[in-house]
Amino acid sequence: MDLDAEQEVDLGRYWSAIVARWWLPLLGLLAGALIGYLISLGGKEVWKASSTVYLGASYSPVGGVLLQGPQANPATAGTIARAESSIEAAAARASMRAGDLRGHVSTQTISTGAGATTVRTTGNPLVRVTVQGSTRRRAQAAANALAQIVVDRLSPYADRKIEALKQRIADDQTEIAAVKRGAATGDPLGRAVLAVQLGDVLDDELQAKQLLIQAQEIERPHVLTRAAAAKTTARSRRNAVVVAAFLGFVLGLIAALVWEPLVRRTRR
Repeated sequence: MDLDAEQEVDLGRYWSAIVARWWLPLLGLLAGALIGYLISLGGKEVWKASSTVYLGASYSPVGGVLLQGPQANPATAGTIARAESSIEAAAARASMRAGDLRGHVSTQTISTGAGATTVRTTGNPLVRVTVQGSTRRRAQAAANALAQIVVDRLSPYADRKIEALKQRIADDQTEIAAVKRGAATGDPLGRAVLAVQLGDVLDDELQAKQLLIQAQEIERPHVLTRAAAAKTTARSRRNAVVVAAFLGFVLGLIAALVWEPLVRRTRR
């Protein structure tokens, strides 16, 4: 009981000291906020630019089965964008040193939710590539260069498929022309056979054209939005003000608690 009473007395004395000198915590809060704001003004200004990349999706030529290749791995874009070879190539295109770009590249997978970022699923192949640079032009150029590098590294499968489909369409068109010439000069029975053959070739051409559109628009990666830089600061002004104000408030509380003992000691 005596211990509890002493604790209540101590707490009451501390509270009375804070209430008696309430202006010290308030002064500390205001001074801390002002100092934090002034510190944030000295933060180095940088430019941030983001480019959005559509990673595409690989489908098998037969059956249209979705393949689990590099595009299906959510870490692929970040691995490519932060690779040393990618950093050097993008820095060269942006007329900057690789060391100034290294460590200032980030990637985020964009989810279907508004403004949210999650691990990408197969049906959501969008990745934002972000770069921080010392100037607007450098940040934009580096972000666009890295986005294009990601696209180039993930495009070979779709590019080969597109070439094969274009060749298939060209072969079909050659065969169609030959069948039509034969039908114009052949006998009625031969023309009937050629008509059936022509129908098969036309069906194959139509299918190849549809697959070509799919490969070009869905399977092949591409840069969805090019980068546009915005000025920012390396230090968050809001965080600097809040943290400094809190520290100032705590120091004000301590000052209020030790004020009376210090004054008493000074008088002695």
